[in-house]
Amino acid sequence: MLKLLIVGQENRLKLVESQLAEVLSNQNPADSSLSRYVSASASPLFQQSSALRGQTPHSRDELPTRERILAAAESYLLFCDSQPFPVFHRQSFLQTIHQRDPELQFAILALTSRFMEGSEATNDYFECSRSMVMQRVCDGRVELSTIQSLCLLSLVDFTNGNTKRASMHNSLAFSLAHNAGLSSECRQVLPESVREERRRCFWSLILFKRLHGLDLGILDCTSEENFPWFPESTGKPAQPDPVLLASSSPRDIIDRGIISCEIQLCEIWFKITRYARRRGKPSTLPPWSPQSEYAGIMAQQMELETRMPHVHRFRPAEFSKKPMVELQNNRDYWGPWIMVQFIYHTNLCLLNHPLLLSLRLRNFKSEIPEMFLQSTSDLTCSHASWITHLISMLEAKSFKITDPFLAHCAAIVATILLQESFNPESRSEKIENFTRCLRFIQGFGEWPHVMRMASKLERLRETVVSAYGTDPSRGLLIDLGQFWEILEYASSSELSGLKSIFGPTLQLGEHRTTTELAHTSSLPPPTRVDAQDFAGTSHPQGGSTVVTPFLYSDDELAVLAESLFQQHDPTQGMNGVIGMNDWWSTGNL
Repeated sequence: MLKLLIVGQENRLKLVESQLAEVLSNQNPADSSLSRYVSASASPLFQQSSALRGQTPHSRDELPTRERILAAAESYLLFCDSQPFPVFHRQSFLQTIHQRDPELQFAILALTSRFMEGSEATNDYFECSRSMVMQRVCDGRVELSTIQSLCLLSLVDFTNGNTKRASMHNSLAFSLAHNAGLSSECRQVLPESVREERRRCFWSLILFKRLHGLDLGILDCTSEENFPWFPESTGKPAQPDPVLLASSSPRDIIDRGIISCEIQLCEIWFKITRYARRRGKPSTLPPWSPQSEYAGIMAQQMELETRMPHVHRFRPAEFSKKPMVELQNNRDYWGPWIMVQFIYHTNLCLLNHPLLLSLRLRNFKSEIPEMFLQSTSDLTCSHASWITHLISMLEAKSFKITDPFLAHCAAIVATILLQESFNPESRSEKIENFTRCLRFIQGFGEWPHVMRMASKLERLRETVVSAYGTDPSRGLLIDLGQFWEILEYASSSELSGLKSIFGPTLQLGEHRTTTELAHTSSLPPPTRVDAQDFAGTSHPQGGSTVVTPFLYSDDELAVLAESLFQQHDPTQGMNGVIGMNDWWSTGNL
């Protein structure tokens, strides 16, 4: 009986093979000469995937023409390479694209088709690549191209709003990379292009985790010996004035390239996002304590700045003076360079974000140091202004930006500008800068998650404007869940309504966003010299000014609208708090 069953299955398999051969024989000769059939071994998993989708194997697992694949590779170098992930060896990429494994070619097509075709083609290419990758993992035939494919698939999933599956793909890739020895420098003799791609694959996975706020988990990061060398920077910066370089850059600083600067800044970014996620958790140390997490992050940011090679800094780079042709021809340098500028300033904006600080400080009843108020106010104002000026510079040069993380940086700054726009003294300027940030974000039309980010930012503006226009005496509350959806990259990118990857036994444990409200107060303004009465001609109402203790709740998801968004007369108290005007909107560059 068993023998008859096996024979029957073999006959059915032969029938499928004969039908497939007939389809191929009827193919247009011109198309046949340019296309490549990639599933001669036709794995059972892949055949099942095709059947479930109601598509023929011919339409599912056949690569496009060689010309189409080459065009996708060229688009990848133009729009995706090192923006922000440096996955491939740039010099040999185009020459080797047709020799690379089919799952990687499909992954490249899935990522770049948004710049060339449309979302439908992206989904088809994505499913082909994912099926082949998973089959390799199941069969124990994992190659470097398998991990590279997972890296690209993670990016596609994340930008499409499927953040949980993106995290799963990236974690799988990172586990495979670690077990394959990519987390340390290879001691064997390898071609330089292969050695470089091993490094780039590993650091791309690191960047993905850091930018998206994911822990490394299995990797021991206690010493530099555990890591491979930083990727080589293919693009080279223009040499600045030798006199300026000699006088400004210490000789003992080793220049490992612009990508190494990006990786190190992203490490600090990850620590700041982790700090921000614990915004409402009680802390035993105030941020001005030398032992606090805030002080430690600030020290690391400053320490990294001292090791930043002068040639990669803003002033000697002279981006605004470069001809457009030179910028476009050297995108593999200027793409990461712009990323370094954005993330450096955004690090300080997020760490000193007024909403995060107000939630952090609600657990401390003592008087807040004047120097701390001054420092955080100036840092926020200065570095938010740097982001808006960088955006203006890019607009003036018509330099197309395709790194979607830069849109997230602009969105973080936009939330600060939105709050500052309610200061009557600088309202028009802040509204203009907010609009500039929003327009910059809306320019990333190829990335669907950035478009969702822009929509959330517009809804936040409507909510805040609505709250600002109400009667302050009503004590209206606004939901700060909208803020967190923008400040947290994964939340701003996630698309609601997608089918969950979890079954019924695990869906109960999935995170659900809830709307909760709370009362908190903004911090008092720092004492500015231009606002003081040194001649003794002013007499505050009611005699001496006394600031009552701040009353903070344990809830972190919303704040009193009039406390954070209304402007009041400094001499008039409100809700028992005197002089609670906009403490972080002051300060000059």
